Amino acid sequence: AAASIILTAVYGVPLLAAGITPLVPASAERFVGDAVENQVKAVFGDKTCTGAGGEAALAKLVSALERQGGLDLSRPHGVLQSSTSNAFSLPGGKVFVLSKLLDNAESPDELAGILAHELGHVAHRDGMRMLIQTGGTSFLIGLLFGDVTGSSVVIFAGKALLDARYTREAEFATDGFAIDVMNGLGRSARPMGEFLLRITGKQGDDALAMFASHPFSEDRLDRMSAADHGTPGPALLVEAEWQALKDICK
Repeated sequence: AAASIILTAVYGVPLLAAGITPLVPASAERFVGDAVENQVKAVFGDKTCTGAGGEAALAKLVSALERQGGLDLSRPHGVLQSSTSNAFSLPGGKVFVLSKLLDNAESPDELAGILAHELGHVAHRDGMRMLIQTGGTSFLIGLLFGDVTGSSVVIFAGKALLDARYTREAEFATDGFAIDVMNGLGRSARPMGEFLLRITGKQGDDALAMFASHPFSEDRLDRMSAADHGTPGPALLVEAEWQALKDICK
């Protein structure tokens, strides 16, 4: 029975989630995303950064990435005030950048690669798939170990390992999406890899590496460097637009 549950968690849940996700109507996914957005904004104190020049620059950048990626989202994206350097996408298509990520970014291409990666999650409907998948994983891990005092650490560790495995696969795929989009625009995804490594440092020697939800930053940089065609196209933002975006929270 235990072996059956483990096999179901490792193989059955991802297959089930992958099969159900395409059946979820886009309108339902947007509804879920809007509900999650309200919670996300509450966590960040509803500190949405607004600046006409910065918002226009972000819209221009994301629109170019969406067109190249074959997406037609017609969804507003935004910047949230935060001391955390990150970005994320919600079910339904909205992408949010945290202000610290903007502070740390040194060029439009660094930010564009991150945004293209997040749009890859949207294109692959990873948000909805992971919502279904992690719910199933939690249930099966709880069923295997029971809900008794002292088992919570075991449950957490097992769930973290399985979820990290699922997430690493999704992150690898969305990195590929970002590479294709950036190359299609005549830009390189390598700045994104350099940016990630600058933020995280080398990760392969970390004792908790098995729990990492993303591929190691050094491996991501190697992949993006190998895909660099060295044929730059037009800049995605002019200097004034980039500066307006950098100052959107000021």
